Amino acid sequence: MNSLTPFETAEPDEDAMVEDLIGILRRKMERDYAAGATKRDAHPKHVGLLRASFSVEPDLPLHLRVGVFAQAATYDSWVRLSNANGTPQSDAVADIRGCAIKLLGVVGEPIAESDEPGSQDFLLVSIPTMPLGTVKLFHDAIYYSIERSRLFFLAKMLLTGQSRVLTELQRAKTHPTSPLDIRYWSTTPYRFGTDRVVKYSLRPTSARRSVLPSTLSDNYLSDNLQQHLAQADASFDFMLQLRTEPAAMPVEDSAVEWREEASPFVKVATLRIASQDFRTAERDELAEALAFSPAHARVEHRPLGAVNRARMRIYKALSDFRRQRDRRTAAP
Repeated sequence: MNSLTPFETAEPDEDAMVEDLIGILRRKMERDYAAGATKRDAHPKHVGLLRASFSVEPDLPLHLRVGVFAQAATYDSWVRLSNANGTPQSDAVADIRGCAIKLLGVVGEPIAESDEPGSQDFLLVSIPTMPLGTVKLFHDAIYYSIERSRLFFLAKMLLTGQSRVLTELQRAKTHPTSPLDIRYWSTTPYRFGTDRVVKYSLRPTSARRSVLPSTLSDNYLSDNLQQHLAQADASFDFMLQLRTEPAAMPVEDSAVEWREEASPFVKVATLRIASQDFRTAERDELAEALAFSPAHARVEHRPLGAVNRARMRIYKALSDFRRQRDRRTAAP
């Protein structure tokens, strides 16, 4: 297990559950994909991989000048927009949507778990909380859904009084007009310097907004994304939320929303996506080769909580497996 910070506590049997998850997901990837074409286990369908710039706000208050936000700077970045379902499926199917940001050319000390010392990743989804907010819940969902059947998972949630998980997961699945039109959240917490904890959010600020097609095609999100970027740039406010009430803002349960009334999100950077042609074979290949992980982080932004600890280990193990199985080299 990773060493714990003063903000964290271990879940019972955490290590064993993470190892079990790695095995389950690896077997699923072997069953679902032919060698040479292995998709990632999480967010396997990308809607678009986009070049972007991430500009830290000038003149931030002193208490927010931490890590990559320590001074005004602009980072070249990649943004991978995706559908969350573990099986690639039509955009027309209601789903949670993902936005992963990779800052390039980052200097400073990476966390020990990082295998990309020059990058800083921010992983966000289109829901403010993670209904499967503990490793135990995540493990049970994966085990019963994959090793047994989805009906077993549904029955277990109902029998153990966790029906709210099912309700929240279903409510989170939507048909957005475009990945550029919706808000995203980190759902999980991160260290902010030595003595504070934050969550992140991304709020759309583009002047142009897309329209939901009357008929949703398999790739309507990518189509609308292309139409937007053929006509105009896109932008988002990147924000953070300070943990001000530890009792009401837990680190070890990502299903609990940190209420904005208690601690509003504060803008610390701007994400700009310039007009571009992203529908190319080269861009699709890079989208498959790039790895995004909470572990790609500076020490000031260490991922916190059991879910993040599990994600760091699972993502690394399965990313290595994909590369070895497909004989793929790491992205430059």
